[in-house]
Amino acid sequence: MFLWSLSEQDIFGKGGKKIEARQEHEKRVILETIVSLLPKERNAMSVSFLSMLLRAAIYLDTTIACRLDLEKRMATQLGQAVLDDLLIPSYSFTGDTLFDVDTVQRIISNYLESQIGNHFAFNGDDEYFSPPQSDIEKVGKLMENFLAEIATDRNLSVAKFISLAELIPEQSKPTEDGMYRALDIYLKAHSNLSDMERKKVCSVMDCQKLSREACAHAAQNDRLPVQTVVQVLYYEQERLRDAMNGNENGESPIQAKRNSHSSDSQIHPISNEIVSLRKENEDLKLELAKLKKKLQEIENSATVKSVKSTVNSPVIVSAASPAYSADKPPLPRRSSFMSSVSKKLGKLSPFPRVDGILTPFAKGRTKPNKNRRHSIS
Repeated sequence: MFLWSLSEQDIFGKGGKKIEARQEHEKRVILETIVSLLPKERNAMSVSFLSMLLRAAIYLDTTIACRLDLEKRMATQLGQAVLDDLLIPSYSFTGDTLFDVDTVQRIISNYLESQIGNHFAFNGDDEYFSPPQSDIEKVGKLMENFLAEIATDRNLSVAKFISLAELIPEQSKPTEDGMYRALDIYLKAHSNLSDMERKKVCSVMDCQKLSREACAHAAQNDRLPVQTVVQVLYYEQERLRDAMNGNENGESPIQAKRNSHSSDSQIHPISNEIVSLRKENEDLKLELAKLKKKLQEIENSATVKSVKSTVNSPVIVSAASPAYSADKPPLPRRSSFMSSVSKKLGKLSPFPRVDGILTPFAKGRTKPNKNRRHSIS
């Protein structure tokens, strides 16, 4: 009953004022006792309750062991945390950041150590924990939202922003849209950064993993350095080229390898339509080639038949025939049997022909000699 009756107002004091030293010491002892009595099992308490205890421990300046214990417990259940659980106010009052970034950074580091199999020490006992794979993406999304929330703080340095961004697991980010959002908010809130500092901030983002919407926004973002905009345009052009070449998801080969764990069913409709049209075009080309080949075979067969029929059939030329021409003389007729007989009989006739007229006794007459002298008598 004492544990649940301890409210946040009792821990931090009424009106947010600094409590007295005696009361602060009593509450510090009570809080350290509560943390030491917490069960060791995971999920015994909610992350929100652990976050509340951690804020009180930071405010009351408990022992380092007490705060580290709460940080490690939160790390084991980080996949169940929400953004408000990580927005721990900074109680340093020295003009530093609004939120305790160092504490969140240690919590993320503990989570990453548990992911690779390192062990945690809870109250002197070793306990091994390996977070489930499903929590990794949740933690990555949570860290991106945390970066976007603290990016508006003008006291957040470039080095601190980069160190937090580099802690996000690579396998927890299917896309870089969340990182691009946090980065854009940071550049907008810190407009006085030099070109070199802006390049360092943008170096934590992988331009190949930006979505089409993020690429379209980044290409027109004046806050980004020129080198980053050129990289975005280059990778977007590669993605379009891959889509035109038949890549179904419209991704570059490197991006396809990094996103192999994502669903293959999410295919862009434009690339799908391009693949369908390309296949239909190839089918039409193949069908056209077959028709051309078949037509050529039919023409060759018709030509061979025409030549054969011309050679085997007799040629008859008549006046009605198309081959007959009035300008050309007709071919000589073949002499029949009766005409040859009549010619031979004509040679044996005793009446020779003179100018086509038969004359009797023409055979015995001879031409008179020119030297012969004629007499009148």
